[in-house]
Amino acid sequence: MTLKDNNKTDQAWNRLHSKLEQDGLLKETVVATQPIFRNAALKWAASLAILVTATLFIINGVNTSRPEMLSMYNNDENSTYVSTLEDGSVVYLAGNSTLSYPKHFKKNKRLVSLKGDAFFEVSKNPDAPFIIETGLMKIEVLGTSFNVKSNGGAYPSLSVNSGVVKVTLKSDGQSTKIEAGETVVIRSDRLHKIDTQDLEQFSHYSERMHFKDERLSDVIRVINRNITGVQMEISSELEERLLTATFSNNSADSMAQLICIALNLKFSQDQDTIRIHE
Repeated sequence: MTLKDNNKTDQAWNRLHSKLEQDGLLKETVVATQPIFRNAALKWAASLAILVTATLFIINGVNTSRPEMLSMYNNDENSTYVSTLEDGSVVYLAGNSTLSYPKHFKKNKRLVSLKGDAFFEVSKNPDAPFIIETGLMKIEVLGTSFNVKSNGGAYPSLSVNSGVVKVTLKSDGQSTKIEAGETVVIRSDRLHKIDTQDLEQFSHYSERMHFKDERLSDVIRVINRNITGVQMEISSELEERLLTATFSNNSADSMAQLICIALNLKFSQDQDTIRIHE
């Protein structure tokens, strides 16, 4: 075949290819691999971002819905374990008793759980009622002091020293309000309100008080609530010092002396005021 004949053949093939291409009978052979890979990568990245975001949301949700819980347990039947909660409320926990509470209270309520006996001095906060859950009762207060007994006595009871408390029976929802000088007793699965007979039950908790790693300012505040005739003061730089000590029917000056020995401090007394300082 001559070169001329080859040129004619090529021209014929070109005309046929153009005709087939115009008629849409040829398959596209150019593959845009890079754009396809980029789109797939973007889709994968978007999926990963959604997955990570959702995972972080779930983890954060778990953490916020389940606040960190703390527990205090007193295994000494002869001492009262005294602790101040973050809201300023004071718990006097009796022997063989346990209190569970969150490290940080919610803004709209302060919920704790009690197994056993305890005396509470609750700080006032109308926006966040203080709620105590026991095995049989739900106790709601705004600011008061009262004694709860639920540790194997003849009948579970609650006695109010000051303020007003609302008590609800968990079994059937029966509720009643208890004021200072009154006691509610659970008997035959019902709430029964009576006058408080044992007026010494409140002061019994302060006869032998044990503090463990409590802020000195909180310890002094508790002591001042439970002594008469004299008050203690500390300088501001000592407020955050931590104290572990047990006081057993001690006089004010002997308690001041024990504090100073434990923390290497000094004290002086001027009439009805004891001042603790460095």
